[in-house]
Amino acid sequence: MSSTKTIKRTAGNIQTSILVVDDESGIRKMLNDFLSKEFKVSVASSASEAMGMLEKDEFDIVLSDVNMPEMSGKEFFAKCRKRYPEMQFILMTGKPEFADAINTIKEGAFYYLLKPLDLKLLHSLILKAIQEKKIGDKTGIHDKGIIKNLGPRYKVVRSLGSGASGVVLLVENKGKQYAMKLLRYDNASDNYSDKMERFMREAEILMRIKNEHVVKIIEHNLGKTDESPYIIMEYVNGMSLSGCIKADKLDINHKISIIQQIAETLECVHRHGVLHRDIKPDNILITDDLFVKITDFGICHVPESSLTMPEQALGSPAYMAPESFETGRKPDTKTDMFSLGVVSYEMLTGIKPFEGDGVCQVVNSLKTKKPVAPTKLNPEIPMWLQDVMARMLDKNPDRRYASCGEISKAISHYLSGGEKKNVSFTTRLFKSMIPGDCVWS
Repeated sequence: MSSTKTIKRTAGNIQTSILVVDDESGIRKMLNDFLSKEFKVSVASSASEAMGMLEKDEFDIVLSDVNMPEMSGKEFFAKCRKRYPEMQFILMTGKPEFADAINTIKEGAFYYLLKPLDLKLLHSLILKAIQEKKIGDKTGIHDKGIIKNLGPRYKVVRSLGSGASGVVLLVENKGKQYAMKLLRYDNASDNYSDKMERFMREAEILMRIKNEHVVKIIEHNLGKTDESPYIIMEYVNGMSLSGCIKADKLDINHKISIIQQIAETLECVHRHGVLHRDIKPDNILITDDLFVKITDFGICHVPESSLTMPEQALGSPAYMAPESFETGRKPDTKTDMFSLGVVSYEMLTGIKPFEGDGVCQVVNSLKTKKPVAPTKLNPEIPMWLQDVMARMLDKNPDRRYASCGEISKAISHYLSGGEKKNVSFTTRLFKSMIPGDCVWS
């Protein structure tokens, strides 16, 4: 059973706990004498003994020899990495192998130290390891190799989020805050190269697009093989659209403004030859003054780019256009438009138009279901806006708007009085015969 342990400390009595593991008694005694002056030290003569101690007690740092009988230090490290991800791990060896050093550092070891030991260097490494662990405790992220490459310029404030592929930290430099997106290294993962390619793609796209509604990239370290990849982006102080939908505090005019801002932004993105392909509430940020910022271009499509994502890299099924699931069909601007229609429907009604218990049911719903007319769920929705959504959500992409810019123009047209408030019964009946208006049940 996996375990993630947190060291409990009392105020004014903070002491780092270190476990020394070495089959040589002389090394154990030397390290115990040297380190116990400042830290709480325990010793073990083998990896198996150390594993037993880890089950009973909590440690901040492990110093382990590499070449030990029964279980090597590398095997011991691999087990600890899975069970105690918050622990800092320093390996020691008298028979250094360059490949081993590189691999263990990449896999999360804090350092690979050579014997005979330089005690001054060891002491400085322990202090650095303690500092890194404090950052991990503060952010809730204990991923070695992720935080260590921040450098002195950036101070970690807190975690903004974490997922299978990486983490996002709120960092500070010269009094200004930024979002730092880091890719989690995992050489055991079969799709790590795909994740790396997706990460590079996002940096490429964010650098290409200059639009106030697209999150800006400040810098990155992509291409540096000795560091975990990261992207520094502007920090948007606000809430995701999904959070806004849950809070349900936006009035109808605010929602219309958000739809129009997203449409205008997608028009700009499309003019740059880019398809987002994952438009959903989680990827749309709303500032306190209701300004839209679109983020997460990780699976976007760039026809002329040298970076080509694999076919299995999909977006979020409930927000995808029906044609996205057709074999051999290439995505186009109409797919993002459909996603905007889904987002608009959810924001205006509080529910998704297409749902299911699994991906297959969602896809079937997208292809066959007619959603309930939005005005039936929310009488505040003007009829013209329902008509705009009907065109965005038409299952036939040829019947959708020609571009997202046309959506913005349509909204502006109606807001300026282009549609009479009272529509006659005859007009409504005629409109109901138009195929695009038949998207509702």
